[in-house]
Amino acid sequence: MGEVFSRFLQTLQIKRDAFVWMDFNDRATGDALILVALTPVVSFVVLVAGGRSLFSVGIGSLLLELVLGALIQWLLYSGISWAIVHYGLKLGGEFSTYLRFTGFAYPTTLLHTILILFFQRRGLLFFALGYIWFLFIIAAGMGYASDLPREKAFLTAVGALIGLVIVNRIFALTPLI
Repeated sequence: MGEVFSRFLQTLQIKRDAFVWMDFNDRATGDALILVALTPVVSFVVLVAGGRSLFSVGIGSLLLELVLGALIQWLLYSGISWAIVHYGLKLGGEFSTYLRFTGFAYPTTLLHTILILFFQRRGLLFFALGYIWFLFIIAAGMGYASDLPREKAFLTAVGALIGLVIVNRIFALTPLI
């Protein structure tokens, strides 16, 4: 687990070594899955510590719903971003690599939860501030995996997030905004 934590910290710092490791290490997919599954649990703990009332909901079913929602969003975002690059921009890069760097970037979305808790508000501004670090990590991963220039990679990451929001709205999944 020490190597995973080390690679996670490298991912947060947007170091190329982390993306190289994710590209060549098949085990990183399972590690990414664990990070994605733990993120809503930590988010839940942050909300409880922040004083949110949970008496009206079943805690076990809520946690299960949050974890499954995070896993679905992880798969959808990875797929959307990979499809934009692969089919839209006609560039290379394996879906499994996209899955890995998206999973390692996913815990940064906790910033969104913290902003909501701190300011007691939702909205586009808090959504953008909460996901900006996530987008920079994804853009760096796209740059590595598909040789995308930095600006195009960032726009692609934003486009994939917009696609995820649209899919969430269509299927009434967990709201992001």
